[in-house]
Parts: sequence; C-alpha cells; structure tokens
Amino acid sequence: MGFRTVALLVCIIWALGIALVDLLAYRIPNLSLALGIVLVWPSLYLTGQNFSFTFAVLAFTLLAIIFGLSSLVGMGDVKLLLFLAPWLHFDSMQNPLLLLIALSWIQLTVGVVFKRGLPQRIAFAPAILATAALNMAT
Repeated sequence: MGFRTVALLVCIIWALGIALVDLLAYRIPNLSLALGIVLVWPSLYLTGQNFSFTFAVLAFTLLAIIFGLSSLVGMGDVKLLLFLAPWLHFDSMQNPLLLLIALSWIQLTVGVVFKRGLPQRIAFAPAILATAALNMAT
C-alpha cells in the first residue's frame, strides 16, 4: 500500500467520521477540524491536491462567513467550508454545486417524509464533504 492510498484512506475515514457525527448530533466538533489540519491537509497534499490561496478562495471564504452570520448555514458548516476552501478547484465547480444542491434536497425530502414536516435542523456536512470530494476528483 503506497503513500497515496494511505493518505486517501485517512481523508475518507476523517470525512466519514465528520459526516456521521453531524448526522447524529447536528454539530461538527472543533477537535475534528483541528485533527483534520494535522492529518487531512498533509494527506490531501500527498494525494496530489494543490493548496491555493487566490481571490476565489477569499471570495468563497467571505461568502461562507456571510452565510454563517446570517444563519443560512450553521457555524460548524462554515468552519468545514473554511477548512476545505484552499483545496477546492474553483474552475470546475458546476457539477459539485449541482451535487450539493441535489444532496441537500434529498436530505430535506427524507426529513419531510419521516417527520411529516420541515426539519428544524439539517446535517449539511455529508453534502459538503461529498461535493468537495467530487470537486477534488475532477
């Protein structure tokens, strides 16, 4: 097993942990994000992803903060978006954004069907992580 395979496994295990915690508790622990900086960022670099700090990253960061402050998304989701922002490929965002919208609507629909009403909370981390994975794969 090579370094790239181990690095990819680290990223997958971390993402699954974040997604499960968010689905069960509707929160993203700060410790998980700190662990991500120590383990996942080097793993992303080892898998061939490029860390960039461009105007697009800055604009995305400001947009995520505005969404968080206006309560459109939770602050845990904002922190996760900020964590992923430097690794995203902003030139290929169309398909990942469509996936994000589709997964969010599916989750909302499932919540409506099972709870017979609009859910008060939505675990957004699984959709964010799936979108980021698709973005980084393309």
